[in-house]
Amino acid sequence: MQNSKTITLVVVGLALITAFSFNFMNSADEPIDDSAEALVTIKINRSAVGTFQGLFIAEELGYFRERGIQLEMTIGNSPDTAIAELLSGTVHLAMTGASPMAAAVANGVPVLAVLNAQDQSGDPRTTGLLVRSDSDIQSITDLRGKKVGMPGIASPQTIAFLIELEKFDMTRDDVELVNLPFPGVLSAIESGAVDAGMPVGLFYTVGIQQDYRDFRTVYENMAAAPAVLFAASKGWVEQNEDLLASFNEAMIMAYAYGNANNDVIRRIDTEQTRQAADYIATREIAPLVGSFDVDGWNLQNQQMVEYGFMPRVPSPDEYIWSGAPRQ
Repeated sequence: MQNSKTITLVVVGLALITAFSFNFMNSADEPIDDSAEALVTIKINRSAVGTFQGLFIAEELGYFRERGIQLEMTIGNSPDTAIAELLSGTVHLAMTGASPMAAAVANGVPVLAVLNAQDQSGDPRTTGLLVRSDSDIQSITDLRGKKVGMPGIASPQTIAFLIELEKFDMTRDDVELVNLPFPGVLSAIESGAVDAGMPVGLFYTVGIQQDYRDFRTVYENMAAAPAVLFAASKGWVEQNEDLLASFNEAMIMAYAYGNANNDVIRRIDTEQTRQAADYIATREIAPLVGSFDVDGWNLQNQQMVEYGFMPRVPSPDEYIWSGAPRQ
């Protein structure tokens, strides 16, 4: 259970460090007065790797303003840091991943998933095991003794990869897993720092456009859990349920608009990222999804426990807000 203990220390440690850096007199766990004439500000830590477009759509089309909401957005660094910032009160909502979210709850951290952003299964693909086009790695067995970069060791990408290894009578001990930040996986493959890796979101599709080879069966091992979601501290949710319901309503409308108007998604990508124009113009766009696939997420949690990344499987009601949309 060493891995699950490590997750506990990382999440709780980050929370304590961040908490002592800010004045709790203005804690985000305090209820927001949404009866005032002025717009209510929701502080959001958004994803740096995509799936954030719904926020900008809802702002541009007035969905938030119609509900008395305005946003104060910052760009997040990592899923674990996002959870720590929720606990410290630095932000009200944060975009994080299903694995760090469930692991935090399994270790007693009081956070809740309140809205999905995108699922990680189905087409178009949002991640995969990539190697450079000139790599001599032609099969999974060729990875024996090689370095494989992951966007977090305790991640759905690692689980999918370990499942694939088992099909070839291999284990984690046969490879060297390298923990990398989300933006760093693709660049590590390119530089040769790792022999293969599983980039996520925009970085995966950039790799595909650059003719990296994809071991496509690895992605098929992914559970139908959220790729990216919105989370909040349990205390903030309990004190701001009406406000959160209004936020979700605006976002669901924005998701529907974005899914029907991919040109708007591409424009926001152009304005908010540094991706190349030709990539943005041609990339496949995975749909924005507000509801949670509860069974798929629960399956992933079971796998997290099986591979030693979580101490127990929490019930869905422990980590999904009762007012959140579910599939």
